[in-house]
Amino acid sequence: MQKYRFFSLFFVLFLLGDFVAQISLQKFTDDFKNLSENKFGSLSIAIIDLDRDSVLADVHAEKTLMCASTAKLFSTFSALEILGADYKPKTRIYTNGFIDKNGVLTGDLIIRGGGDVTLGSKYFYEEELDFGFMSLWMDQLRAHGIRSIQGNIITDGSDFSYAGAPDGWDWSDMGNYYGAGASGINFYDNTVKYYFDTPSTGEKVKFKGTFPLDSMLKFSHTIKSANIRNDRSYLYGAPYSQDRFGIGSLPSNRTDFVVKGSMHDPEYMLANEFYAFLRDSNFHISGSARGNRLLNQPKMMYDSLTLLYTHNGQNLFDIIKLTNEKSINLFAEGMLNLIGFEQNSYGSTESGIRAIYKNFEGKIDLSGMDLKDGSGLSRKNAVSARNFINLLSYIHRSSLNETFRSTLAVAGKSGTLKNICRSQPASGRMFAKSGTLSNVKAYAGFVKTMTGKNLAFALIVNNFEGSRYQLVKKMERIFNAMASY
Repeated sequence: MQKYRFFSLFFVLFLLGDFVAQISLQKFTDDFKNLSENKFGSLSIAIIDLDRDSVLADVHAEKTLMCASTAKLFSTFSALEILGADYKPKTRIYTNGFIDKNGVLTGDLIIRGGGDVTLGSKYFYEEELDFGFMSLWMDQLRAHGIRSIQGNIITDGSDFSYAGAPDGWDWSDMGNYYGAGASGINFYDNTVKYYFDTPSTGEKVKFKGTFPLDSMLKFSHTIKSANIRNDRSYLYGAPYSQDRFGIGSLPSNRTDFVVKGSMHDPEYMLANEFYAFLRDSNFHISGSARGNRLLNQPKMMYDSLTLLYTHNGQNLFDIIKLTNEKSINLFAEGMLNLIGFEQNSYGSTESGIRAIYKNFEGKIDLSGMDLKDGSGLSRKNAVSARNFINLLSYIHRSSLNETFRSTLAVAGKSGTLKNICRSQPASGRMFAKSGTLSNVKAYAGFVKTMTGKNLAFALIVNNFEGSRYQLVKKMERIFNAMASY
């Protein structure tokens, strides 16, 4: 009898302990909701026990909000599930002419974009090797016996959209490197480096030029030197517009200070760069560099052209891992385009989003969600914590679970979470995607608790007051509580 009473007491205490733990997580989220920083803002929070499929905390979990880069969870997992980890985007080189015995190609050389975001990317190639693909392409031309071209170098990204940027991207973002949109042809991360010499504090800086060189660029600025250590300048400019201007300040007394901006027209810029590379390598080219968007001609019929070479990009798994760990907007948008291209034969933001919804139909409840892009830079995205929880639960049950989790940043260890909960309980236990906009802070992902439980969570805050740094410090209380659950 005494043994039975002891077992009963132990069982009650076990259940009570689990109940207290659940109350504790709800209390942590309630306390966070009641912070003065959130008095005028909006929140959506949810935490679930994946093993028991039970709700551990809920604060306006159904409310849809701007979610910043946590939106990348939808684009990256969808790409993994739809395209596969070993998928490689392709860029093809064609000609519409013929090659004579003297090595003269009479006709155009046509580069057909396949949405590859890794072409010349700094994330895959060292700085001295980022244009190495051009040497490879030139070698392929020579292997076909081509020594000169009586025609044009044409780049064609028309299998993908020319929209330039998704709906809801802000004017203040698009001219900067992180606001570079994806297209059928991407290279050098769709980035242009602006070089400045900065004089004494208070004086206007000297603009020296760009790389890659854009002869059509019209750049003006009011950037001044200041007694600061970091870049505090901003570049403005719309997609396909050669007009760019800069404001703000840069550290004083520097030489060749680099500011990165978005490339106005990657399609044309690749044609121009490859044209210059071939001519510098003693290729005679009678024509010019041209981008298809500017030609205003009927769509090319590639079945009637001669394929000279197919360039394979990096594999999708590596792209996804970099996207989630370093939060690369261009890569996320590029993968969304690729999903649309493979599913609907046309690569665009809208086509990719349509493919994502179709893929999850009948699998995940996405009620209320309205995605506008793949990166989260759009301020028109509307996603709830519940939408994220439904996605994360689906991933947890998927055969791709471990593969996808390995692409996420780890608290206290890697990526955008490296400085979150360092040397605290959540360090090494939280695998998640962060999201940041000027008035948005969000996290969503998984937690492996100290007791071996598997949790999923989403925490989204819009229009908070005060310091983002201090807000994140208070979010860490929730992350550590989950890890200790």
